[in-house]
Amino acid sequence: MARTTSVIYFLFILISLRYAGFILWLTDGIRCLTTQSTVNPIFPEVSVIISARNEEDNLDALLASLTFQNYPKELLKIIIIDDRSTDRTPEILANYEIEINNLEIISINETPIGWAPKKWALNTAINTINTDIILQTDADCIPHPNWVRSMVQPFSNPAVGFVSGPAPLTNDKTLMDSLYELDSLAQDAFSAGGFSRGIVFSCTGRNMGFSKQAFDDISGYENVSHFISGDDDLLLHKITGHPSYKAQFVLSEKAVVASPPPSSMEQFINQRLRFASKGFSYYNIKTSTSLKVVLPFLFVTNLIALISLFNFTETTHFYWMLPWLIKSIVDGTITYTFFHAIGRKWSVGTMALLSLIHPFYIVVFGILGPFSAFEWKSDD
Repeated sequence: MARTTSVIYFLFILISLRYAGFILWLTDGIRCLTTQSTVNPIFPEVSVIISARNEEDNLDALLASLTFQNYPKELLKIIIIDDRSTDRTPEILANYEIEINNLEIISINETPIGWAPKKWALNTAINTINTDIILQTDADCIPHPNWVRSMVQPFSNPAVGFVSGPAPLTNDKTLMDSLYELDSLAQDAFSAGGFSRGIVFSCTGRNMGFSKQAFDDISGYENVSHFISGDDDLLLHKITGHPSYKAQFVLSEKAVVASPPPSSMEQFINQRLRFASKGFSYYNIKTSTSLKVVLPFLFVTNLIALISLFNFTETTHFYWMLPWLIKSIVDGTITYTFFHAIGRKWSVGTMALLSLIHPFYIVVFGILGPFSAFEWKSDD
């Protein structure tokens, strides 16, 4: 290799090795979560909140999974916010409200200026709640029967203000489903390892919870109410930014909340761009210093893996595969560890395929996301 190329290659290897060390450190953090002792179970009063807009096809399965939770019904309240639905959602919910004693329906007719629709819907519900603990999921999700019971246990520690759990996107039918599942759980693995190490990265609104006191202490969605997404990770950063609270990941198959993957490539692209749309905003609001350092580090690592793959394709020199190979091996290690901890089957073939795809879409979405605009379910 020419001198300049040699220097670039050396930097590629150095950054890839640093990434490997970081991911292996997070992986060990996941192992620490699996060895934590089980506390005596607690049974606080809990409210589960779900914002639903045009969810007529998903409400039956959702409410069945919540109705049969292994948790005292007198301590569990289910609140579904009908956010201006135009399908049969209001009718279906009205019928269920008669049948299910602990179900409450809130209807949203209008979203105020300065509020993202979903945040306004959730905030409206939270303002009516007097329970100590609030759990949040989405209308197309199916929580495990022990979900509520598992998710509330960390709150036995008063320092815990926020919890998150595994939220796979999967139908478990096709190779594409397996890729979606691995990709979604890889993100959860990263978050779980971070929580264990005292570093806050992200979470998903499909499976999270927080104490009502923590929400009140950080003034809820104040200063982030206008973001079209971020009812999950931005709230996480606000709560953990408060000196009294920390976050905990509930690493258990009993805490899993499953939901279907995107139904089309267009939906997947829109979803990932929406997730990436807050990229620059993390630097303009109060988020952890770790996140602000790690985000560009992850982007650069994926960019290096992508360039290395292109260089290998062009030159067929195997040494160009090494940065990608280092990344792929440690990514496989952390995802395998996480899958094993929650009792799910991990596939080396799926991991290999995702390792080829992942750097490309991280780089592309990372560049385009902050410049993209979105609406909440065709909000007009």
